[in-house]
Amino acid sequence: MIRLGFAILLSLSIADARAQSWEVFDMVSAGFPSNTVVDIVVEENGDAWVATDWGLCRQVAGVWSVFQMDNSGLPDNYLRAVAKDHEGRIWIGTSVAGAAVFDGSDWVIYDTGNSPLPDNQVNTIHVDHNGWVWLGTVNGLACYTGSEWRLYNDTDQSYNGLVLNTGHIIAVDTRSDGLVALGTLNGGFHFLTDTAVHYFTTFNSGFFDNTQRGVLLDTVANERWLACPAGALVRQIGDWYGGTWFQYTTFNSDLPTNALVDLARDSDGALWLAGQVSGLVRRDPGDSYSSFTTSNSGIPSNNLNCVTVAPDGAIWVGTYDGGAARMELTTSVQTHAGTTQPLSVVPSINQGSFRVLAPGAAAGAWEVRDLRGSLVANGMASSIHELRIDLGNIVPGTYFLRVQSGGNPSVARFIAH
Repeated sequence: MIRLGFAILLSLSIADARAQSWEVFDMVSAGFPSNTVVDIVVEENGDAWVATDWGLCRQVAGVWSVFQMDNSGLPDNYLRAVAKDHEGRIWIGTSVAGAAVFDGSDWVIYDTGNSPLPDNQVNTIHVDHNGWVWLGTVNGLACYTGSEWRLYNDTDQSYNGLVLNTGHIIAVDTRSDGLVALGTLNGGFHFLTDTAVHYFTTFNSGFFDNTQRGVLLDTVANERWLACPAGALVRQIGDWYGGTWFQYTTFNSDLPTNALVDLARDSDGALWLAGQVSGLVRRDPGDSYSSFTTSNSGIPSNNLNCVTVAPDGAIWVGTYDGGAARMELTTSVQTHAGTTQPLSVVPSINQGSFRVLAPGAAAGAWEVRDLRGSLVANGMASSIHELRIDLGNIVPGTYFLRVQSGGNPSVARFIAH
């Protein structure tokens, strides 16, 4: 059974623009064929590959070149993914022509006509520790080991009998022990191993979102992270099988948006989150957030498609309408954090009758919501120094109390039984 949880609200951090250095690459500054950037790969030497919806762009020593159907072996200009394998070859996922592989001089095409690729729309490409290439399509997941193809889908013909809940794969990450994480479109989040499939949906487990645009297996902290277009940021701690899930949203954290499209982790353990309409967000391990938008930074658009952390630590983003941008933090990010009142519920496991302890808090509004965010009860308190709440015959479950006092909200969790 899936275990769900939320995080306690902490303070919002706003990035100081003076700590950032931005470079923007678009149709004007870099000669891109389009300002819609869908994916980015940065090599160890700093060279970059940028996939757009009208061609592939490459930066070498600061100089950009463009690959399209009319000047290369690229079979389609409308791209969806780009990745680099262990042999240095570049894999490109297209919208209608399968996957293209470029070794610097020659092109090889894998499509439904000349390979077992399940569909010619390749949404995502991931290269694992073995050098195996995982390709997520609209009609199944393909793993190319270099000598064989393994195909996973939602039919009985799926590889080794491992049947997925859907074939529409949009995000893949892997771990060296063989664990595979799959983000899907409307099919739930999947864990895949050599012998089993486990998936989580709103229907079978009350999961937060049936779609995951970005997935991340954090092997350093032994955590799993998901970026969801409606369910915001989702985290699993503990063992992947049976671990505890948490959700971070605009309600229970200072995350500025619930619409996330991608995520990446830097060497400091911070998460970089791409917002669909709210720019770039950095989440520090202590659950503080820094926002980078067109109003406080050099980012060219708030509508992002992807984010990646380069080997040199720079942050690259691909936008829907502003090209690509590279951000380098020239100094430590300066933040301005609000203060929150310490908040606790006593007893934390109760029958709906409890005290709220918030030393020094003045008058304010309070509300109680369930795991789905539905309002259960609310009210005003003349003093939250020691507020008493009696919810009567509340349904057993996990709830969250939010207190707004002096402009600084706080959240505490309690369990009703």
